[in-house]
Amino acid sequence: MVRLIGRILKTIFRLACPVWLMVGTLSAQCPSRPSAKLADLQNRLNATLGQLKSSSPGAQDASRRAVQVKALRQLEDLQCAKEISATPEEVTRSPATGTPLVLVPILFVTDRASISTPIDRHRYFGGKRRPDGVSFGEETVTLPAESYQAGNPVPRGVTVNWEKGTNSGVTVGAPREETQTQFAAAIHAYAAGRQADQPVRLMIFVHGFDVTFSEAAAAVARLSFGIRSDILPVLVSWPSQGAVTKYWNDEENIEASVERLRPILSFLLSNPDVDEVEVVSHSMGTRLVARILSELQLQGASLAKLTRVTFAAADLYEGEIQGLWPRIRTMPTKGWVFYTSKNDFALLASSIVHDATPIGDSRTRVFTLASVDTVDASGVAPMLKGYGHSYVIDNPLLPVDLRHWIVQGLSPAQRGLVKGTRLPGLFWEITK
Repeated sequence: MVRLIGRILKTIFRLACPVWLMVGTLSAQCPSRPSAKLADLQNRLNATLGQLKSSSPGAQDASRRAVQVKALRQLEDLQCAKEISATPEEVTRSPATGTPLVLVPILFVTDRASISTPIDRHRYFGGKRRPDGVSFGEETVTLPAESYQAGNPVPRGVTVNWEKGTNSGVTVGAPREETQTQFAAAIHAYAAGRQADQPVRLMIFVHGFDVTFSEAAAAVARLSFGIRSDILPVLVSWPSQGAVTKYWNDEENIEASVERLRPILSFLLSNPDVDEVEVVSHSMGTRLVARILSELQLQGASLAKLTRVTFAAADLYEGEIQGLWPRIRTMPTKGWVFYTSKNDFALLASSIVHDATPIGDSRTRVFTLASVDTVDASGVAPMLKGYGHSYVIDNPLLPVDLRHWIVQGLSPAQRGLVKGTRLPGLFWEITK
């Protein structure tokens, strides 16, 4: 969502354990320090939201759009002020201090057009769509993991290098583009290295609004390493514009990507070298996943390897998911998990645009569906960091919860979650 995986922090890392708040975490874009006090910024936003509420919700004229854009900018100013005023957790580094850097290889598929030089936050691939087809490829993301202990196991394919006195953060290497045949060969090579009694698991990650290709690559690498299990991460990236005021453009782009990326998901879900496919979609990416799965079901595509689907901080609305649910409900063989939060400041941006509350926002209710384990992460998703929107990546408790579900097949109660107390639906809460 808003300014997701934004500015790269310089030399201060907010870390409590591996993959938590490392450089490249989701955060607001702050070109300048807001001069107003937090209370004043909040009051300005509240006044603009009141202005929107008093106008006709159905109206989409230029004047209403201008007020919506104003509210989005004020939302970002408020988040910037909160992040800047926060006390960072500093990690001591010195020439005598060794820092483990993990190298996480990922595969990717994107319908973004490639770019030869950086454009704003965009690197390697931009915010425009390819004229046709998609790009396949591989790349390596380097992550600092200060609390990693020498000798601890890491996922297959991941390597660890120790460096002294480094200030390195998350580094996304230059992608190596390849043909679909080469891409399939990379999956085959990964499958060939598995232990005989272990399934070959592939995790498809679909990002959300206001995320560049490089930022999405960093996110899937962090999540994959955080799960700490043998699982092959595959990024599916669509041409998000990477700008808060381009929310409407992103909505149009993700709709166009459904048709372009649908054959790719079908290809991944029918790969003969894969035993289980886990889909983790974040924010607006849940729209793409829900719509593609619905279309694949109508086409009678082979989906037996689709094992689990996770919607995290879903920027998806009740009407659409209720309409698609009869078709997609039984598609993953081992179920669904929805992660929600009442502290998700970024989903307020979606509400500003749509005058409705998306299903990932539990401020007024916890959205539940039959056959879904809904997990409210409000207790571990503070609004302070990344608009409270990227908790599935930022907080290590969430990747651990995913590992317990994906790898061990544990129920919410077995994973240590507690039953929520807010009516009307049955849901679970993850606590510290």
